[in-house]
Amino acid sequence: MGLFSRFFKNEEKEGLEPAPPEILPLRNDLCWCDSGLKYKKCHLEQDQLYLENRRKKELAAKKACSPVFG
Repeated sequence: MGLFSRFFKNEEKEGLEPAPPEILPLRNDLCWCDSGLKYKKCHLEQDQLYLENRRKKELAAKKACSPVFG
């Protein structure tokens, strides 16, 4: 691990699996990771947490860029 990578870690990549696809499968469809399990048993909860965290980051970025005097 290089010096710069220690200081500038990408928070999204730490300890997370790949991002879910743009179009998520339905609950009873096979999972997008090709595990052979149904989506509800495999990645449903993880994808919901990922999307929720992404929305929170987007809202925080919007608030940071909003004018101070509203």
